[in-house]
Amino acid sequence: MHFSRTQWLCASLSLLVFVALALGEAGLWPLGAFDRAITDAVPALRTETLNLLMLAITGLGDSRFLIFVASVTVLALLAAKAWREALLFGAAFALMPVIVKLLKMTIARPRPTVDLYGGVESFSFPSGHATNSALIYGALALLALAVFRKLPGLLLAAAFALLAVMIAVSRIYLGAHWPSDTLAGLGLAGLMLTLMSVIQDELRLPDAAKFVPFVLILLTAAFPLYLLIALPEARELYTALHAE
Repeated sequence: MHFSRTQWLCASLSLLVFVALALGEAGLWPLGAFDRAITDAVPALRTETLNLLMLAITGLGDSRFLIFVASVTVLALLAAKAWREALLFGAAFALMPVIVKLLKMTIARPRPTVDLYGGVESFSFPSGHATNSALIYGALALLALAVFRKLPGLLLAAAFALLAVMIAVSRIYLGAHWPSDTLAGLGLAGLMLTLMSVIQDELRLPDAAKFVPFVLILLTAAFPLYLLIALPEARELYTALHAE
């Protein structure tokens, strides 16, 4: 595999972010002070309108919706007879949640709202929402760049990247994660996406262009329907909002 200069830079930056935050969690530098400074400032920013917006954004990173997005993406690649790309995306989508769960169990960091979840999900580092969202929507950004080489591809990729960042922000706003949890998740996803981009450079996407608009339309139509199911549950779950 051949890494371009940009790919080396992305991989190095992603690894640096993740390792630095992991070392902070291990106590080698005052990560807690960094996290608390941001977390303590969040309650003053909360409003009812912003609460609803952040609940909707975080819904785009729910595991159930991400499984749907990942499945539609892989099926579209299979329909386009892009067999190797479907295998690449599917393997990455399946592997990342396992990596996140292993890290959570190993590090066992409590969440800011300690009673928010149970089991392994009660652990905080790294954020599963941030990691898996950045991976899946980042993969869609790679797909957009591969299929649409010019401005449309760049705009779609930027939109997916912004969505991943906003999902990470929503996790902090809702009291579900420390800021370092979400940054670590973005760094971890960045490593995987860089590896995917290196492999994808050697692959082709035959006839995939006609399937990308279909995928985007399907995802856009599905999300409001998903919110009807998930939003009432989310309003009860995120207890940090109830203290306002």
